[in-house]
Amino acid sequence: MSIGVHPDYEVVIGLEVHTQMRTASKLFSPAPVSWGEPPNHCVHPVCLALPGVLPVLNVLAVELAIRAGLATHCTVHEQSVFARKNYFYPDLPKGYQISQYEEPICTGGWLNVPVERDGERELKRIRITRIHMEEDAGKSIHDAAVTGRDATHVDFNRAGVPLLEIVSEPDMRSPEEAVAYLRVLRSVVRYIDVSDGDMEKGNFRCDANVSLRRHGAEEFGTRTELKNLNSFRFIEEAIRAEIERQAELLDDGGRVEQATMAYDPGRRRTRVLRFKENADDYRYFPDPDLVPLVLDASHIERVRATLPELADARATRFQRDFGLSDYEAAVLTASRTFADFFEAVVEAGAGGTAAASWILRDVQRALKDRDLEIEASALRPEALAGLIAMVEGGRTTARSARGLIAELVERGGDPEALVAERGLEAVSDTGTLERVVDEVIAAHPDDVERLRGGEQKVLNFLMGQVMKQTEGKADPGVVRKILAERVG
Repeated sequence: MSIGVHPDYEVVIGLEVHTQMRTASKLFSPAPVSWGEPPNHCVHPVCLALPGVLPVLNVLAVELAIRAGLATHCTVHEQSVFARKNYFYPDLPKGYQISQYEEPICTGGWLNVPVERDGERELKRIRITRIHMEEDAGKSIHDAAVTGRDATHVDFNRAGVPLLEIVSEPDMRSPEEAVAYLRVLRSVVRYIDVSDGDMEKGNFRCDANVSLRRHGAEEFGTRTELKNLNSFRFIEEAIRAEIERQAELLDDGGRVEQATMAYDPGRRRTRVLRFKENADDYRYFPDPDLVPLVLDASHIERVRATLPELADARATRFQRDFGLSDYEAAVLTASRTFADFFEAVVEAGAGGTAAASWILRDVQRALKDRDLEIEASALRPEALAGLIAMVEGGRTTARSARGLIAELVERGGDPEALVAERGLEAVSDTGTLERVVDEVIAAHPDDVERLRGGEQKVLNFLMGQVMKQTEGKADPGVVRKILAERVG
């Protein structure tokens, strides 16, 4: 099976993302939101559901939910309702979770996501069904080294932490598209200061709904839900493993049952945790302790005025001011820090198209290989602009410069000093290059005749031989000119 695509089935994926909002206190209590504290040190009678306590809504969480809705092109509703989602689990002391169900705060948005299809890069619109606020549950600890044999402890530090649940439409058709959407979504919530989006701390995690249907079929297949995935690599692996499981089941004449699944990264297989509950099983009803949340249009507009320049507007500006393609502008603006870095490189003297080309090709590759974000790298915008200027000025070759990008990302430094220290200055002396070109022509007479006969691709071969003899330091423009003169 090719990556992300099954020959017999169309893959249908929808994602439910839970992202922790950037607040100092919990959604309905004054207990602090803090990571890494000892168990049960960030709690309050409301978190523990002690008798007689009542929830009080965190106003900042509402503001952040509005920001998220506006940034994802949702309709922000002037009235929304909190509901009780009933289920019984040791880390849910009330026996229900306060969430939003029939009347969420935001509905009907979308994000443009850069994807690759058949070797072509394009933007795909992924629709967002809804964004709603809810409180997180606690955490059950099953580690025998902590709890002792056959025991489970419960930590309520996380209980009541404010979450946004962002639910997409089933618009994704491969694991790669799903991860591309998640990367853009995480960038958005970080861009607008709604969430840290830190996957290692669990404050940006994903449930993936996966189903298969025969190519050409209109009706969706039965979906399964992969729970609590919190790394891009595991999300992609888990979805691919579930595609394989469902395909094998259907090929054998079986049927997929609606279920909650877990992913085992060691075996790279998914397994059933429990057969899936429907909304009816949760017995949703409006929370009697919380009145409907009512906003007015002016409040929503005041929040809109506090937003930074959003990615879509910035992408449009990049296309207009720097002549970038839709895809280039979308990738550069997917992250606020990435977009800031690009603009800083341009301000340091690089041309817009050149800066975009180097960032999207070489810098992005070096970051990906080292699993780094641009803000965590040692590469400074001035250094990249300087390196680009050296290439465009003929002082070093693009090949030599590319060899320095990884080092600049890891350790930083002055590109001029590195070029001098490594002896990477371009060989542009005409006399030296004429001698090397003459040697190459003398060594490859048959290829020279083929070039004279009109086989233009031979020119690249001869240029390659010159570059080889000069250890990649020859100025390609000068070499091409000399070859043209010598060969005629």
